[in-house]
Amino acid sequence: MKAIALISAVIFIGLTLAVAVIVYNAGMPVVLRMQHAAAVEKMKGVFSEMDKMIEDVASEGNGSKRTVDLRFDIGTFSVNGSSDNLRWDFDSETIIASPRTSTAFGNVVFGSKLDTSAYEGDYLGTQALILENEHIRAYFRKIGSPSSPQAYSTNQLLLAVYQKDLNQWMPFQSLDIGLDNSGSSKTGIGYTILEQAGTDLPYATVSAYMSSSYANYFLNFTLESGEDFFTIEGSPA
Repeated sequence: MKAIALISAVIFIGLTLAVAVIVYNAGMPVVLRMQHAAAVEKMKGVFSEMDKMIEDVASEGNGSKRTVDLRFDIGTFSVNGSSDNLRWDFDSETIIASPRTSTAFGNVVFGSKLDTSAYEGDYLGTQALILENEHIRAYFRKIGSPSSPQAYSTNQLLLAVYQKDLNQWMPFQSLDIGLDNSGSSKTGIGYTILEQAGTDLPYATVSAYMSSSYANYFLNFTLESGEDFFTIEGSPA
């Protein structure tokens, strides 16, 4: 009977341990998410305090300074002198914020997948609107303005695409876009604009307005953070 009692006890302990491991593993994602969310909220507060210090120093004039004691357990902190910004990056296995979203708290921006930039430049001497993320850099022709539209054809919009992962320019002749197989929809007057210029964006869009004899419409070229392609969508004007 003692031997039977011993075996039963071992089985009972083994089952108890197994159940405990299952419960622990099942709860880990929740615990991890809570820890990561707490870390993010802490850094939000830290950056808000630093933003206030910077504004105070700027308002006090030359010679004013502050000392900041910055401590954090996870993530990486960087300073970009060319763009005058401070950045904290943190990779989490759990969802803390919806992908490709951002929220501003004064000068502090919090978001997920903020790796896209949109700015003006040039391509081989041609004025361009540029969309860039960690994978590609796409050049679109800058044409006119809402107050001063110019004549153009849709095959003139895309100038070039550079693939960073491959370290090469993507080969193509042109991008020809029209409506309902109508040649007259491809030419007219209009303009191209950046919907939002800047850095650390979840996505960026170049919009091209076309007023043709066939129809008036917009073409929207959007590059999202983390993607190695851009999407093209049309909409009526």
